[in-house]
Amino acid sequence: MKIIKLRGVKFNLNNISFAIPVSGALYDGSLKLLNKCGLNVSRPNDRVYTAKIPALQGVDIMFQRQSDIPARLDSNVADIGVVGLDSFYEKKIDNGNSIVIIDNLGFGASDMVLAVPEAWLDVKNLADLADLSFEMREKGQDLRIATKYPRLVTRFLNQNSIYYFNIVDASGGIEVAPYIGYADMICDITATGNTLRQNRLKIIENGTVFSSQAALVANIENISKKTNSIELAKAIIEKIEAHLNSRKFIRVTVNLSLDDLGISDPEELISVVGSNPTLHGLKGPSFSNVITNEPGVWVSLELIIANDQLLDCVNELRALGGVSITTSELGMIFYKDSVAFSKLESAVEIFGERK
Repeated sequence: MKIIKLRGVKFNLNNISFAIPVSGALYDGSLKLLNKCGLNVSRPNDRVYTAKIPALQGVDIMFQRQSDIPARLDSNVADIGVVGLDSFYEKKIDNGNSIVIIDNLGFGASDMVLAVPEAWLDVKNLADLADLSFEMREKGQDLRIATKYPRLVTRFLNQNSIYYFNIVDASGGIEVAPYIGYADMICDITATGNTLRQNRLKIIENGTVFSSQAALVANIENISKKTNSIELAKAIIEKIEAHLNSRKFIRVTVNLSLDDLGISDPEELISVVGSNPTLHGLKGPSFSNVITNEPGVWVSLELIIANDQLLDCVNELRALGGVSITTSELGMIFYKDSVAFSKLESAVEIFGERK
């Protein structure tokens, strides 16, 4: 058994190491997601930086600062992790062995935006910013931009023909940078823009550098080396993907009277429902007999439909005489193949061929 220590904590190298943000919205979102997938994390208290998943033996959870997780993967300390896409692409090693497996876990949505002081009335968009940077350069100055994301910001500005600027490395509440005087403007992550407005900053038009959300990432080198790691990774990936699939759909159940429909055989219901595209659902509906004291023959029809088709479906079922129409959430939907796991499997295979 191979063991390493990280900050004094022992990890079994034959286990799969799963890095999760230690605090904040991504911490809460990660635990909530895993719980819904039947992968509850057992953590004694918030001062303990390791945990287990009792339902999945062989997985070591490590809680890390979100900004450190890309480095943990690149240095082969963590095998998989949850991280914001902004931090992943800012911090990861170019041409390294870390890849995105699922790019949207359904939480942590935010935008990385360029924001300037509200007093800059003439700077409304990227073109205005480009003009300003050129004018400042002619006066022997460069536009100073405070940000925690120098790589992403530099790339974005260069792609938009803005070259005359200096990145000011910053952390913490960088919204005050223009008023303290160590930067002219900022680029930071925001979910609502409220903090920027409260600090008298405005987002410029076309100034969204990067749209981010929580993602599942993996180190393909580690996955390829560890015994049973691919199966453990598959269990995690498949359950997360299946849960995310289910969030797009809803189960609808309705009771129908065959007498009201003018049919006598439940099998005839197939053609009645099948002729209505709205009621096809996911691979068609299913039905069963209803035991009731009501006169006539009743059946219960069950459909899995897209969330945005719910009201249309209800209206069609009412038109068929449907009563007691109910809905329920789905736990998971597993398709024939897992897109996310296939991506990991292919990447591991290609990595093995490169070696």
